Amino acid sequence: MEIKRRDFLLFGGTLLSVGFWQRSLLAQDRRTLKDLAKKITVRVVTQGTSGSGVLIRKAGNTYYALTAGHVLKDTNPGEEAYIETFDGQQHPIDTSGIQSGGNVDLALFTINSKNTYAVAQLAGKNALSELDEVFVAGFPLPGLAITQPQYTISPGQVTSVGTQAGGYGITYTAVTQPGMSGGPVLNRSGQVAGIHGRAEGQTVGNVAVKSGFNLAIPIDTAVSLFSLEQLSSDQTATVSALDSAFAYVQVNPQGKIVKRTEGKASVFQERLSDSVTLEMVSIPGGNFTMGSPDRESDRESHEGPQRQVTVPAFAMGKFEVTQAQWRAIMGSNPSREKALSRPVDNVSWEDAVAFCKRLSQKTGRDYRLPSEAEWEYACRAETTTPFHMGETITPELANYWGVHAYGDGPRGQYRKKTVGVGSFPANAFGLHDMHGNVSEWCQDTWHETYQGAPTNGQAWEQEGTARRVMRGGSMSSNPKLCRSASRTYNTSGFFTYDVGFRVVCSAL
Repeated sequence: MEIKRRDFLLFGGTLLSVGFWQRSLLAQDRRTLKDLAKKITVRVVTQGTSGSGVLIRKAGNTYYALTAGHVLKDTNPGEEAYIETFDGQQHPIDTSGIQSGGNVDLALFTINSKNTYAVAQLAGKNALSELDEVFVAGFPLPGLAITQPQYTISPGQVTSVGTQAGGYGITYTAVTQPGMSGGPVLNRSGQVAGIHGRAEGQTVGNVAVKSGFNLAIPIDTAVSLFSLEQLSSDQTATVSALDSAFAYVQVNPQGKIVKRTEGKASVFQERLSDSVTLEMVSIPGGNFTMGSPDRESDRESHEGPQRQVTVPAFAMGKFEVTQAQWRAIMGSNPSREKALSRPVDNVSWEDAVAFCKRLSQKTGRDYRLPSEAEWEYACRAETTTPFHMGETITPELANYWGVHAYGDGPRGQYRKKTVGVGSFPANAFGLHDMHGNVSEWCQDTWHETYQGAPTNGQAWEQEGTARRVMRGGSMSSNPKLCRSASRTYNTSGFFTYDVGFRVVCSAL
């Protein structure tokens, strides 16, 4: 299969795209993800080999787990085999009930345990796209002298997605070792998107895996192959992270990162389907100065007059609403380019409101679009500069029309498409993609100035107008239109390829 050429660096034996390591370390606290993945990843031990696996379902005392088919290939019914969970407990595998994937390099097996263990959240179909960040977890075997392999998780990046021999369909970079075969490949939200199978030097069919690359089987292949959607599962066992650690950055006027700060946000998850969740970040209440000062470069008159606004605490989507989330609620995908990890686009204000209504009905929680004041308050995250990261913005920190610069900042890549949500560092509140990617609908109707606007954080709506506010700029926006204070509008029925939204609800 042909792999599209990208700009890659060789780092520690792994090929990574330029800027990837910077985004990896900043956009997701790997310690949090490592701890989450550790609870669902198991060591698989047989008489002939060892590998890794992942717990995917629980029904009573029965746990279902997936691994790579070649890990259990030579295990016969009645032979001794077991898994080891994160707490060091060993659980015999029911070797008489192992289900082989046949030509697909997968195996499904069960164990019985009265202990309570978490099971994985499974990502949806086509959940990964090129350049998406992934993490592969497992128990490497660095040498024969190692009798107690240590769990590890390694970051990587998707380089291509497409059908290959053995059911493989995801090619990605990551530092992997023998013993990690069968372990989960997770997306940045902690969902299992694939099962790790082969690494560099190994073969699939008669084709050797290229140096620096790995292969995984998409999780939707396993779902279809073993009819996993028909397996009952105790929902209380599903992993749900309540606190999210992250790092955010500050840049100087030339766009160079001069400070990195560790942050922590309270996050709760709504389950939209077996494989799709919605992450909501708790935003603390506070006061801020809304609008731009007269001295701000490229400001427009409708960004003022500046005024003090008090915003009560609320919760906001950690990411823009994704195509997977839209499909889970609305049953369709209107986006121009289909990729479930990217934000939904081609949605009007009216469409976004309809989504909020259905989401509210499904969850029993009142979801809505943010007010313009809530949006700017959340975007700024206690900053007063044009962008939440500082006086300028760079294409390494957001997705916009990067051939243009803001202030003394650099020019760079224009991607010409949306990217997976969370591809760039969060702001100080833990929110991603507040600048660029897709313009985001707000609840407010358009007003030419803030004269007479509410100061309590509520939406400012006027009957008889169809013009609704959009914020944040998009992947096709000049950086001046991505500023925290920048605002624009369109009619409530308007939709196009770079317009989406995110949702809010009352504070928990």
